[in-house]
Amino acid sequence: MAKENKRQVAQAFRNFTQVFSRSTQAKDNSAPNIDYEDDLLQKKINSREQEYRKAILTSYMRYMNPFRTLGKTSREAAVINEDETNLLKAYNLFKAINEANRKIGDAETFVNIGFVESPLTKKDAYTSGGDLIYLQCWLIFEQGVRDYIPVIEEVEEKMVITNRLRFVPLRTFSFSFQDREVIAAIEEAYHPGMSILK
Repeated sequence: MAKENKRQVAQAFRNFTQVFSRSTQAKDNSAPNIDYEDDLLQKKINSREQEYRKAILTSYMRYMNPFRTLGKTSREAAVINEDETNLLKAYNLFKAINEANRKIGDAETFVNIGFVESPLTKKDAYTSGGDLIYLQCWLIFEQGVRDYIPVIEEVEEKMVITNRLRFVPLRTFSFSFQDREVIAAIEEAYHPGMSILK
């Protein structure tokens, strides 16, 4: 049995040597065309990364310009446009209250705004579906909002869990790894040189 194993190893080595010697004697000095398992795996990884990046950009295009991307009469485009309007309305309300606090209030008298009521908090696409990052990017990149970022959080009140919209400072917010990948792809494709990631 040991002799058979040695014979197989020796034959494999001879085969490798023959391929290697042919490649070094070739006029163009090119390496032999051998597909190694690691190369195939790397090609699959690269292909999946390209598909993932394409899916990100396709999804974001729906938020960048819903009617151009989905069609002027598209119901989905109308819904996305309404969501963007609602987000901007919530942001402007939040900012107006903060501004009023700054101008009228003081350290002892102020409006404590923790959450903003919004129809966005009732949509699965934003609460659990992963589309909130596209709305966040739309607000940051397309509307130029760089001070606060909207987040949807679960809140328990009287033993009932509900979702609420809150705005947190962008400079202190920590994006998930997956959201960072989405942001990086959008920045590279549509806003090169504008990095919001720390």
